[in-house]
Amino acid sequence: MHNVLEYLEASASRLPDKIALACGDVTYSFAALRDLAARLAGAIPAELHNAPVAVLADRSAETAICFLAALYSGNYYVPIDPDMPAAKRQAILDDAAPAVVLGREAARSALDGLRFPGRFLTPANAAAAPVPLPTCGGDDPLYMVYTSGSTGKPKGVLKSHAAEISFLEAYCSAFAFDETEIIGNQTPFFFDAAAKDFYLMLKTGARLEIIPTEKFAMPTVLVEYLNEKQITFLSWVPTALAIVAQLRTFSFVKPETVRRVFFVGEVMPMKHLNYWRKYLPDITYVNLYGASELAGICCWYQVEGEFSDDESLPMGRPLENCRIYLMDGETRITEPGRIGELWLVSPALALEYYHDPEKTEACFRKRDFGDGPVRCFKTGDLASFDEHGNLVFAARSDFQIKHMGHRIELGEIETVAGALPDVARCCCLYDAGKSKIVLFAQLSEEAGPLTGRELQSQLRSRLSSYMLPAKVHIIEKLPLNANGKIDRPALRLLM
Repeated sequence: MHNVLEYLEASASRLPDKIALACGDVTYSFAALRDLAARLAGAIPAELHNAPVAVLADRSAETAICFLAALYSGNYYVPIDPDMPAAKRQAILDDAAPAVVLGREAARSALDGLRFPGRFLTPANAAAAPVPLPTCGGDDPLYMVYTSGSTGKPKGVLKSHAAEISFLEAYCSAFAFDETEIIGNQTPFFFDAAAKDFYLMLKTGARLEIIPTEKFAMPTVLVEYLNEKQITFLSWVPTALAIVAQLRTFSFVKPETVRRVFFVGEVMPMKHLNYWRKYLPDITYVNLYGASELAGICCWYQVEGEFSDDESLPMGRPLENCRIYLMDGETRITEPGRIGELWLVSPALALEYYHDPEKTEACFRKRDFGDGPVRCFKTGDLASFDEHGNLVFAARSDFQIKHMGHRIELGEIETVAGALPDVARCCCLYDAGKSKIVLFAQLSEEAGPLTGRELQSQLRSRLSSYMLPAKVHIIEKLPLNANGKIDRPALRLLM
């Protein structure tokens, strides 16, 4: 296996007429998916090779065709949320510098007012004949996702074909996925977590159902949709699963075909999981853990036994393609209960942080854990082992958080808020117990009367919705510690 397109080629040859992808009433068979993607690739300039091709990744089946077209052209794709603030869209275009942007015609307006001298292509621009399977190798780039940066500038994480293949083989080995699976996709395609659903479909011949966004607004309608589409597998962020529990949905309607529920991206509140387990005890529930710097996930825990509402689930054990080490400085931790920093060794690690060799060198290192030097990733997460050998998450070692399924740098929020004319200084904290981002702001001397709600409104046009602080406190002066830095523990007492 050299590149991920071989999965699609195999599925299209074995199951040509089976539905691969569906979004509402729009469906594509595996053969049609391969043909459309390979023909759209023919419209991409042939001189591009291993180059970034941006995709305006709205919630549509055509987005998947655009991803595959970029790959069939011998390049890699860079998903962009067409609804993110214009400044972030521009920052990604400036950094990746794609010569081509792909997307639906309906998404073209996301380029309006931006500096982009290249070509915009839609599936309607597909060439008459499909291009042949490219000769990409395992070390060639597959896709690049942009995550929040502490400087306020998005940073690109570049992943390879070999990394995705390594993950997929281990993932399917652990859970025995096959072509009978019907995947209910919740995660938007411009986020890294959606790649698990997408490539699982390509490899196994399963059907990928892209659930329309509006269905999540009404949980009873959502569950009815799962039943209508006969969805068997969910891999969702806990927030989406929690809403179903909070509104007591299963008193009205229950999923009839779902066999497995995975959750990933943030901590799953046990209170809400217990609701699911009470009403649907025969479903398999699995807690997943991963990082943006890795293709897929590295740890999993199948939920068994009873947990009280105030307990936390373990992260579990590594997939077979991963090795996990807990380190306290130079000392490797193996005993239960002792907290250390989590280091990851896997062929599924990303290639690099794009255009950032210093950060790449700082986080992707060569280290000897006892069997000779290996390439590894310093996750920044703190964890411990329990008495059964499962990893248990403790905290982040910096100010990066997991919120609503997304990894967010609190520093980026501070950077954006601090740039407002009325703000002198600010500090952003995360209330994990309530799953809320909280901003404390000290106003500038020139600022007039301003409420926290008004400041929050100013941020709404500058931040993605999942990064918007749930509460903004305006205080006279931010407390400082002995080093002259903002005293975050003092502020946490005010939350």
